Amino acid sequence: MTREWERAEVKSPHLADPVSVVAIKEVPYVANSNRLQNINIYLPWMPTTASLVGSSLTSLPELHTPSRYPRWYVHVHGGAWRDPQLSAASIEAAVAHAFAEGVIGDDWSGPIDAIISINYTLSPFLTHPTLPYDPASNEHSDPAREATHPAHVQDVLRSFALLRSLGLTDRSYILSGHSCGACLAFQAALLPPQQWGFDRIPAIPQPAALLGMNGLYDLPALVHGLGDTHAQLKDVYADLLAIAFGADESQWPRASPARVNPDELAGRLRKGQAPPLVVVDQSMHDQLVPMNQVDRMREQLDKVRGLRIVQGSRCVGAHAAPWEEGFMIWNSVKDILKLLAEGN
Repeated sequence: MTREWERAEVKSPHLADPVSVVAIKEVPYVANSNRLQNINIYLPWMPTTASLVGSSLTSLPELHTPSRYPRWYVHVHGGAWRDPQLSAASIEAAVAHAFAEGVIGDDWSGPIDAIISINYTLSPFLTHPTLPYDPASNEHSDPAREATHPAHVQDVLRSFALLRSLGLTDRSYILSGHSCGACLAFQAALLPPQQWGFDRIPAIPQPAALLGMNGLYDLPALVHGLGDTHAQLKDVYADLLAIAFGADESQWPRASPARVNPDELAGRLRKGQAPPLVVVDQSMHDQLVPMNQVDRMREQLDKVRGLRIVQGSRCVGAHAAPWEEGFMIWNSVKDILKLLAEGN
C-alpha cells in the first residue's frame, strides 16, 4: 500500500486548540517491513504543503530558501526498547508547538521545515500490564515485537538510508532521542554501522547536532550503578536489558554510547562523520533514570577533542514529560538552532 500525504491534527496539553499539519505516516523503510519499520513525517499546514495532500512521498519538502542551518528535525522515541504503546506518534505534542506559529500568508517563517519520527522493531515485553507479548507463547504472531540488539539500531540506520534517498544530507538536520531513543540516536550518530556488524548499511548523514533527553547511555550502570535514588529499579532494568540486549552482560558495554572510544570518535568527527555539537539534558526529577546516566555520557564526550558539549536545561518533571508536554522538546530544538547560529 502506497502511503500518501494527508491533512491531520496534532495536539499539546499546553495549546488551547489542535494544530493542523500535513503528514505522511507509517512510510516503510525496508521491503517486506513489519508494522513498526516505518517513519512519520510532519509539515506545517499552508498552501504549499496542502497541495501535497493525496500525493505520495518523493522527497523531503523544502519550505525555505537554501540555508546553512538545518531545516529538518529527526526524532527517535523511547519506551525501554519494548513499550508497544509508545511510537513515532509520541512526537506529535512537540510538532504542535513547532507548527502552531510561523505561517504568514502563503509563506512559512518557522525555523524547521519538517519533523520526522522513527519507529523501530521492539523487544518482547512479557509482563506488559495490558499488551504482554511472549514470542513463544504467542506463536511468533508479531515480528514487530521480537527484536534483540542490534536489531533496534539496525532499523534506525535503515530509516536513514531512506531519508538520505529523500534528500537528507550532512548537517541538514538535528537528531534527537528520548530515553532508550537517546541511546539509539547516539549509537547511530557516534558509532559506525560496522560497530554493530552491518557492513552493507551506510552511516547516517552527519547531523548538525545531536540531542539526548532523559537518556539511557550506560547499560551496565542501569543495573549495577543506579545509586540510592533509583536502586529499586535494578531488577526491572536487569530484566528488560537481558531481553533487549541478551543475558550476557559482558556484551552490554560495547552497546553503551557512554563507553564510546573518545579517540575513535574524535577521528570520525574530523572526517565529518559525527555531529560537531552534542546537547545532553536530564530532568533532576526523573523517576526512572538517575542523573549519573547523563553524567557518564558527558564525562566520556568531554574527552573527545573538537566536540562541543552543552548541558541542556529544558527537561523537567517526570521521565515522560518531554514528549507528553511537547514544549520541552521544541524549546530544546530552538536552543540548538541558536547554538549553531552562534557558532558560525
